[in-house]
Amino acid sequence: MSDLNPDQISTREFFKSIFEYFKFLFSKWQILLIFLLIGTAYDLIKNSIFEIEKKYGGVITFHLELDGGGGGGGQFAGLASSFGLGGGAAQKGGDLLGMSNFESIMLSVNVFQNTFMKEVTVNGKKELFINYYIDSSNIKRKEWASTLFRPASEFGNYKFKKKNIMDFTPYENQIISDVYNKLADETLVEPKEKSSLFQLNASTTNEMLTKVWMETLLDATEEFYKNMKTKKTRQLLEVQQDRLDSLSYLLKNTDRKLARVTFDNPNVVDPNGVMRQQQLSRDNNYMTNQYYTQMANVENLNRMIFEQTPIFTILEPVRLPLSYYKKVGISTRISGLIMLVVSIMGISLYRTYLKVFDKL
Repeated sequence: MSDLNPDQISTREFFKSIFEYFKFLFSKWQILLIFLLIGTAYDLIKNSIFEIEKKYGGVITFHLELDGGGGGGGQFAGLASSFGLGGGAAQKGGDLLGMSNFESIMLSVNVFQNTFMKEVTVNGKKELFINYYIDSSNIKRKEWASTLFRPASEFGNYKFKKKNIMDFTPYENQIISDVYNKLADETLVEPKEKSSLFQLNASTTNEMLTKVWMETLLDATEEFYKNMKTKKTRQLLEVQQDRLDSLSYLLKNTDRKLARVTFDNPNVVDPNGVMRQQQLSRDNNYMTNQYYTQMANVENLNRMIFEQTPIFTILEPVRLPLSYYKKVGISTRISGLIMLVVSIMGISLYRTYLKVFDKL
């Protein structure tokens, strides 16, 4: 006697029905193949004839000298220590800006966003790069275009204004994220084989856009390295410049007092006048020495900023015209798979029809 309810099936019958389904499906392999080929052929024809898209690629070869050709790091450590600011610890951040991290830093979100906010001049018109990219690339026709499942995005109508990247609104961050993801896929930086040189490669659907993007990205990267490498020195320079300004004010005040006393002394009978002149003269000499010492410190810091500034030397700039290639997208496989799924669903419905009417 069976323990199964009338509405239940055994495991054996369950697997048997699955095997029968796949057996029936495989028996229609000709139909599956035809639909797969139809989908693939459709997308090939569409991409190759009706939607030919050229991608313009450019290359910049450059050399990066992170130390700026000088020994600014050691000088900074000694000078900072003389002011009790712990100059030795200043070098611990050097690993972040080392050559091993250069590729990751250049392609980072921070550097890209700073690039987006830089002004570029194209055909005599000056505008933010992010606005130029949105208007000149194919992002409106591709990523932000309407599809079967969603309407066209309004991102393409938005115009950015120059601001700090920390002040972006959530809406602006969404646009920036889409542009970053697209450009990150189209940009590559790598060391040149068997040399200390780097190559920056990029490709877009607009020849001028590719050139402007690569040059602007390299400028933003150089600016980022300059700001980071000289950050501590510039902070110390601000402190020393304030001290120099204070000493300059005190020295001018002492000069006026000494000049006044020197002028008045020949006409003054009080012997304290001579003592007052000597005191002011001594203070004036001390302030003068302090002022010139501080001026030398400021000059040393300015020189160290120059020595610490990384040097980007472009050996092979990007020049027009650029080489291009025709891009046939990944959708070639997707359409074939869609048609394959549709054919499987159709065959499954046909099998269900046969079973319902006992024709199988």
